Amino acid sequence: MTRIQTSLLIAVLLTACAKDSAPGADAGPSKDSGQKATATPSAVSGPAQDAAGTTLGRIEASEHINLNALVNKTAAEVDAVLGSPSDTGSDRISCVRFVPKRVFFACEQEIRVYEHPQFEQIRVEFEDGRAAVVAISGLPGEGAFEPDAALASVGLVLPDAPHHDNPALGMGGEPGDVVDRWEWSNSRARLRIDGLEHRVRLSTVNGEWSRSKLEIIINHPLNDAQKAKIKPVRGAEPAAPEPEVSVGEPAN
Repeated sequence: MTRIQTSLLIAVLLTACAKDSAPGADAGPSKDSGQKATATPSAVSGPAQDAAGTTLGRIEASEHINLNALVNKTAAEVDAVLGSPSDTGSDRISCVRFVPKRVFFACEQEIRVYEHPQFEQIRVEFEDGRAAVVAISGLPGEGAFEPDAALASVGLVLPDAPHHDNPALGMGGEPGDVVDRWEWSNSRARLRIDGLEHRVRLSTVNGEWSRSKLEIIINHPLNDAQKAKIKPVRGAEPAAPEPEVSVGEPAN
């Protein structure tokens, strides 16, 4: 069993772990990877407002990382920034979207885990060759955990308040552990990267920065090729997150 499979069985959130400084995993092209980025990533993902004056979500380059060099990029482009992955694998053969209902479709998926000097690790899930999920574990911070400070540490600027809840930690949790989770749906995040809509999830265990996790997750409406690969849902459906609406559409 790979480390990725083990982590999936333990929990969807982090277990406590000390941060490790990893050489060769800086925010620029890796010296060890032998690759170079194909293009210089933008320092800001997009405008602050759309043509109608609606405030949009953005990713700005931070002192720790420029997520614009990772989100929706190819595996080669991500490796050029983060270096060679410390672990690789795959845990499913389908992808999911929530626009507006949960739908599965066939895709090719790969997971790559990277060491980074500023974070515990960065996990990237590629769908059909593009980074569809970028998950950063162990965000840098001191004092009480604050969602706004957590977003700012990686350059995320989101316009609306998130949905907050306290889900169970699951397997591997200790009695008394408290999980805080904040979720920005499409309409709350209003975050477009390369023209594709994304939602955002932030969580922490017991308010600890070392046990925090931030995920940027693609949630764009399916294109025609993806619609042709939709899979039927079998059995009872588990509870889905807050219904999504496409950016620019009014939320229910």
